[in-house]
Amino acid sequence: MSSFPLPHPIMKKKEPPQSKRPQFRRLIVIDNALRAVDYPTVDQLAEVVNMNPKTIRRDLIFMKDELGAPLDFCRERNGWRYTDLNWRLPDFSVSQGDLLAMFLGSRILEDFRGTPSHVQLRRSLRRMADLLPDQVTVQWETIQNAHSVQKSNTNRQDLETFRKLADAVLHRKQVKIVYWSASKDATTIRTVDPWHLTCIDGEWYVIGWCHLRKAQRTFSPNRVRKIKFTGESFSVPPSFSINEFLAGTFRVVGEPDAPLKTVRLAFSPSAARYVKEKVFNDSQTVTSTKDGGCVFEIKLSSFIEIRRWILSWGSECQVLEPPELRADIVQQAQGIISRNHAPVPPRRRRGRPRKQV
Repeated sequence: MSSFPLPHPIMKKKEPPQSKRPQFRRLIVIDNALRAVDYPTVDQLAEVVNMNPKTIRRDLIFMKDELGAPLDFCRERNGWRYTDLNWRLPDFSVSQGDLLAMFLGSRILEDFRGTPSHVQLRRSLRRMADLLPDQVTVQWETIQNAHSVQKSNTNRQDLETFRKLADAVLHRKQVKIVYWSASKDATTIRTVDPWHLTCIDGEWYVIGWCHLRKAQRTFSPNRVRKIKFTGESFSVPPSFSINEFLAGTFRVVGEPDAPLKTVRLAFSPSAARYVKEKVFNDSQTVTSTKDGGCVFEIKLSSFIEIRRWILSWGSECQVLEPPELRADIVQQAQGIISRNHAPVPPRRRRGRPRKQV
């Protein structure tokens, strides 16, 4: 057996302690460590899981007493081990129905903001999010910190589409979809391997391999007009990581093979107080300036989403870098000026046409 620590998937980059990390996720990491290391101590397990040693002791007792884990403590080595390596943790699974409930819940969550029901519903959704498998992620912080609320209608077609997509992601089923592209205002038939299902800002997205484009693509379930299973299965490439993918996005749109570029924006004092409240990805930094404004910095692989965000701030935002984004915003602003200087077309009168005598 290897000595501790060792180069193993359970060894992650150290992060600040997370006292509310879901227990079942801790148990998985502890289980992996017990199988990979000979008699790991509580302190060593705490370092791997990035938790307080007292929490790890409670987890070990829980595994032994409640889950029936064949754990043995050796006083001489001050460590723990499995006496039977064939023992396995019970399966933590999420059904399509659970995901469907989360889909509906995330859509109606903001409708109840400011009421006791909002807190209760959000707490329930968080508990469900803690049980999600690796194929599904939910960024509830972005929902919690939303500045505005917009009610959305959900019909039976949306539910059926989401149910099939959830089934495809969870069970590695290939699908054929009729997909509408908003940018081109056209529909295409695509065969897709749906790798991952994620919820960002209350909206769901599917990330996977598009056989038509022969590239990784992001799809919105709302734009899927038709969907059916092809009967084929697929495997997710080992190189795919949802965290790495989202690390280069402003929300969800990214270019996997594109290098990350630093975007620096200067905001006026009136806009700075709102900009500081939002976190888009881990590379983001916000530095206050002497005039009460701030400088916003973030690393992105695509400018598509942040371009619209910049324009939404009008004159309260200045692009400092990169030069190509600065030139793009200037061109967009000039287009806005030109369009609004053009004559306003006359409004059409509504009503029934007059009968000719």
